Amino acid sequence: MKRTSLYWWKHHFRRYMWPIAACVLLVFVLASVFVMYHYERYSGEDISVFDAFRIVIVFFLGEYGETPHTLVGRVLSLVLFVLGIVVVAAFIGKFASFFIEMNMEVRMPQDLECHIVICHWHENGDRLVKELHSPLAAPDTDIIVITQDGVNEEELRASPAYEKVFFLRSDPTRHDVLRRARAHHARSVIILANPDSADPDAQTALIALAIGKLEQHLDHKPHIIAEVVDPHKVQHLIDAGVDEWVCSANYGLGLLAQGALFGKISDVYQQLLTYSADTNEMYLVDASKYPPHFLGKTFQQLSTLLNTHRHLKNPVILIGVKRHDQIILNPRPQDFDVIHEGDSLIVMSFDPPDLRHLEG
Repeated sequence: MKRTSLYWWKHHFRRYMWPIAACVLLVFVLASVFVMYHYERYSGEDISVFDAFRIVIVFFLGEYGETPHTLVGRVLSLVLFVLGIVVVAAFIGKFASFFIEMNMEVRMPQDLECHIVICHWHENGDRLVKELHSPLAAPDTDIIVITQDGVNEEELRASPAYEKVFFLRSDPTRHDVLRRARAHHARSVIILANPDSADPDAQTALIALAIGKLEQHLDHKPHIIAEVVDPHKVQHLIDAGVDEWVCSANYGLGLLAQGALFGKISDVYQQLLTYSADTNEMYLVDASKYPPHFLGKTFQQLSTLLNTHRHLKNPVILIGVKRHDQIILNPRPQDFDVIHEGDSLIVMSFDPPDLRHLEG
């Protein structure tokens, strides 16, 4: 309950920060006018309320105006002068950032297709973008990041990986925001766990449901993959439309256990999960990327064929088959018959393989 309350206050403070600051500033200026009028008039000066207001505004705007005669008036004018510089600088910065954001959104392509949408952002988002835009992954794919805060865009754009990355500063649970990002026309939607939410998995479910509403009339459905915090809520996310999920806590514990039993095994996973010219990655090879004569072959026959025709620069190792929604890794003869039409091959190689040239 305490965490929820803290999040509520934090969320509402961010939402109403500028209106609150404007109200506080207005009250301070009016109070300054009253103090200036009272003390200057008390010292015997012939000053009106308008004169006090004029003196306060002049100093607040950073101009050198009429010097007050009392010590209180001089101190107040100095405070107003410094505060005015800070407020004007903050206003200019906010105004400039508004136009920068608007300029970024104008440059965003209007009719995106087969792009990738990332909902929410945290410290691992940077690595995710760099992996997606690796030269060996999908460097030319447009990426839309929908997040309300937590992004230092200027710093991120120092990396060439962000050349085709566009930011929408809004709430990814809203239908109009997802429609603007054309999430229903995306190739994939990655939903990161919202670090500022009291229940990140609930927000993930809302986003998945919203995307499902948008793509009801379309033949194409984006592949939705979500970062899960609580593995007990996975079924709820699947029911909401999530196609694939990743729970870092589960994977991390599994790696710790395997590392304890078999030293340095974590390095194997690290290589497989990193796009690099010197490391192997896992790839799915669908039927359009392998010849028709692969159909009807057993797993052993196909493994032998790939090993016999081993490519010098990009050798391919068959490790499994994807059949419909089932993943079959290193199958035993009694568990797997032959390659069927529509099966995808799960292989390990340096680059995405094209096996259509292989002969039977």
